[in-house]
Amino acid sequence: IANAIHNISPRAQQPLISVNCAAIPETLIEAELFGHEKGAFTGATQAREGLITAADGGTLFLDEIGELPLEAQARLLRVLQENEVRAIGSVSSRKVNIRLIAATHRDLRKMCDEKTFREDLYFRINVVQLNLPALRERGDDIFLIANQLLARYCKKIGREILALSASAQQAIANYPWPGNVRELDNIIQRAVILCDAKAHELDSAQLDLPAVAAKNSVTSLEDYFVRFVLDNQDALSETDIAQRLGISRKNLWERRQKMG
Repeated sequence: IANAIHNISPRAQQPLISVNCAAIPETLIEAELFGHEKGAFTGATQAREGLITAADGGTLFLDEIGELPLEAQARLLRVLQENEVRAIGSVSSRKVNIRLIAATHRDLRKMCDEKTFREDLYFRINVVQLNLPALRERGDDIFLIANQLLARYCKKIGREILALSASAQQAIANYPWPGNVRELDNIIQRAVILCDAKAHELDSAQLDLPAVAAKNSVTSLEDYFVRFVLDNQDALSETDIAQRLGISRKNLWERRQKMG
């Protein structure tokens, strides 16, 4: 999402700097973000530009901003309020012009109440909020994402673009995707690598997804059938729909009559 926002903005030709706040040790995060002068702390053998400065003119994406230490939060607030950044150990500041995009899986409002996240920073960054639903809640979007990943990995290893078979689509629709898009990416990549070189489709066996509970499978398959037919009946012929679903035209007609 951060990439998409950056790429369609007037800042698209400028840098997009992405930082995972949870992946950088607390003792280093300030130096990484704001930069430092030579000798500012033990081990600072030379001056270094921070990632905020590197994002000047472009976009700074702070992933897991809820993991940012309080002292670093105070420094970030100053950057946003004054449009300037001061490196650790420096006596002067540098003007910067950045768009900030932040992401978190934590409840920042609750963290403010617990005094683990600065309330003034929260209100500063919470200008426009986008709630990103889990992959299992995105309906047919999952097939758009899966097909894009499929094309990407087929191209990467130099083979013809594979299609998702009806069984693969059913498996993808039924699986709850606890790991969201990263898990889907991993599953598709593995399946493409292991798929027979002569194959034209990926099937459910190659995806190797864990089985869903039997009590949910019938409803899920029926829901999938209805959704697939309704979404494609104007664009595809009866024969094409039946082939995509892995059934005969007669069976398709009978199911449509039964389900109304």
